[in-house]
Amino acid sequence: MLKVEDIHKSLLVSVGWQFGQSYSGGYVAGQMIMATIANRVRAGWGPWLDVINRIPAFMAENELPPLVFPGVWEGNFVKLLHVVEGVYEGSAMDLSKGALYWADLNRIERPWFKKNIVDAIKTDGPNAGERQHPLVANINSLSFFR
Repeated sequence: MLKVEDIHKSLLVSVGWQFGQSYSGGYVAGQMIMATIANRVRAGWGPWLDVINRIPAFMAENELPPLVFPGVWEGNFVKLLHVVEGVYEGSAMDLSKGALYWADLNRIERPWFKKNIVDAIKTDGPNAGERQHPLVANINSLSFFR
């Protein structure tokens, strides 16, 4: 019998591959995307399937990138398969550094993302004037925000 956890990991790899290829960041970009999704789950955004289903609601782009699977032995894909268990369990290094959002800064298409994630500034409290969602990691123009 297929375990629910295996479905979660399969979908996590699919999303990592899908976005990683869209951003031309190879397996590292894919691993960072997977870590960001795991961070959302751990931050209480919901269970795995709900968080994965709601990815479009928090994207910078208007449309999901196409999902085109590679050959089963393609190196970058195999590397994602090797790290998915650790990302899922939380034992792999979080290359996104705790990020909850990601965007290719050259492809921010949704005004909501620019206003609420990229440009949002804290208006009160001891950290007033700081970014609401600081940039915590990047790979080329692919950037990750907490």
